[in-house]
Amino acid sequence: MRFLNACSLIVALLAASPATAELSLHQLSDAVYVLQGGGGNVGVCVGDDGILLVDDKLASQTDAVRAALARFDGQPQYIFNTHFHGDHTGGNRAFGQHATILAHVNVRKRLATGGEFGKRHIEPEPAVALPDIAFEQSASVFFNDEEIRAVHFPRAHTDGDIAVFFVNAQIAHLGDLFFNGLFPFVDLEYGGDVETLTQHIAALIDQLSADAKIIPGHGPVATLDELKTYHRMLVETTDSVRTRRNAGMSLDQISAEGLDAQWASWGWSFVPAQRWIETVYWSLEAGGGSD
Repeated sequence: MRFLNACSLIVALLAASPATAELSLHQLSDAVYVLQGGGGNVGVCVGDDGILLVDDKLASQTDAVRAALARFDGQPQYIFNTHFHGDHTGGNRAFGQHATILAHVNVRKRLATGGEFGKRHIEPEPAVALPDIAFEQSASVFFNDEEIRAVHFPRAHTDGDIAVFFVNAQIAHLGDLFFNGLFPFVDLEYGGDVETLTQHIAALIDQLSADAKIIPGHGPVATLDELKTYHRMLVETTDSVRTRRNAGMSLDQISAEGLDAQWASWGWSFVPAQRWIETVYWSLEAGGGSD
């Protein structure tokens, strides 16, 4: 197939993130926590002003998210969606009844439209689950003595990705721009691009401080050095596929040869090495990447 069936992959990702997965809350600073376990990582900011979330997992995990947040008083008042995939926006229906949701304009567009996902038709989300504030470039919320700043990174994991920075705490939630220690899922069907993603990660490395704490979309909380390793993986695996593609090798031939052994541990159930090779190959094909 010319492109990966991204919709089927999303369905597989949701299936791989069971509602029964145990959630754990870890404190990163006085006001910032991360909620991990099944689905995407959730950033949590808590203080005198209330609760702010970055992403809200699957709809089926809403009760588990509520239970994990029960130690704090009140409902979330703000939610940033880092992109439109359901393992990051599934809680919008429940939490959107009380919270203001912020996201890139393309996230609102995708959620409002619905679409075909593999063999399933996904209905448009109701108004309560849609972002109330949809922005093009950036947005900031001043909350709990923090500036919480969201910045759009186009043509990356999707066409609507944002990174969310807790400026004072020097913590960044990168959403699915960053899979820590894992080959990423790049959604080519919905505006993703491997080379542009790589450029954005390089820019983030330059921007973040040496002691920054980095919340990935999936995987453990990371250091700047771990983000640099992720960037090196993107560069080296893309260069490897590009070089062989430019030499006239087919996708099947490149897949049969595989990648350098140093990246063997980066494959996982959702994106094994062969699927990552396919993603890179078709991303280069779509972008004409032959340099």
